[in-house]
Amino acid sequence: MWPAPEALPVRQVHAWVVDQAGRALLLEMPGGWNLPGGSPEPPDADWLGTLHRELRAEAEAAVTVRDVIPLGYQEVHRSGAEPYAQLRAVARVDVWHEQTPDPELGPVRPRVWVPLAQAAVLLNWGEPGRAQAVAAAEVACEAYGFDAAGLLAQGAGRPSTPVTQVV
Repeated sequence: MWPAPEALPVRQVHAWVVDQAGRALLLEMPGGWNLPGGSPEPPDADWLGTLHRELRAEAEAAVTVRDVIPLGYQEVHRSGAEPYAQLRAVARVDVWHEQTPDPELGPVRPRVWVPLAQAAVLLNWGEPGRAQAVAAAEVACEAYGFDAAGLLAQGAGRPSTPVTQVV
């Protein structure tokens, strides 16, 4: 489902950054692996501006992307806080930059390319993560022309839950 309702503030924008081999870029963060992305800041014009800034400027990702396609959003409800949206998109890697330390964030964290099915396992998001990986694989095949047989051989199958989740 896209876009998130206007009444639901967007607090996070992350992308399944994929390459021609059908792998996803993951970043090692405190507490585990994550997709590259981050939070909107005042200079960002929109969610796409946030995504491009976060991927390019942050020391962890250090990539530029192209052909960004929205997947959907998750509505997050945390105790004592107003609900918010986490947007998800798929993007094709364009330029791979050298990582440099960020004075605010400290040392550079590892970034790895892993098969989409393995990414879903490493993210440890359960069925919603698997659904997102499958949707990313479908976009990679249909929109980017990546090898569907190779992606399916990685264990990607149809999800039993939608990408849009209320968590």
